[in-house]
Amino acid sequence: MENTSYLRISLYAQLLLSIYFQLINWFSLGHWNYQPGFVPILDSDKIEFGSVGLVSLFLLPFLIYLLAYRKHWIWLLWFGTIGYAVWLILQIQNWWIPYLFGASQHWHDVYYRVFAQSTKVLPSFGNHLAPDAMHLTIQILLVIVVIYSVVGLIKLRQQKKAP
Repeated sequence: MENTSYLRISLYAQLLLSIYFQLINWFSLGHWNYQPGFVPILDSDKIEFGSVGLVSLFLLPFLIYLLAYRKHWIWLLWFGTIGYAVWLILQIQNWWIPYLFGASQHWHDVYYRVFAQSTKVLPSFGNHLAPDAMHLTIQILLVIVVIYSVVGLIKLRQQKKAP
């Protein structure tokens, strides 16, 4: 694949996202990934196969995208991009809609029960509840992945159509 710098950047962002996701699930990072009831895998009294398996599954999208990138399977690159876009849409729906337009009472209750002690970068005001820094990092990486994948795939398509 010629002119794949956008896809390469997306791939690097996916690698960072995969590593980051493993870090926040395996290790206690203080208030960065603090949530009542959530115990990072290495802080658990007993490491359970199911937890390790579930967290390890989050490496799969990156590995599949890497395979598709190396084999030039454009359809699979689009499939992976759509998967990351869906994850980003869910993040926007769960975090940014309540932040920008105000949270429902249910989200307000959940937020203060689960995320009150976590690290924040943005200010909360009234019922506009800021995403915690852990999720904000995921969201920034997802934006990079989706934008660079879409731009890269569109440029590839244009390149193939050009005489």
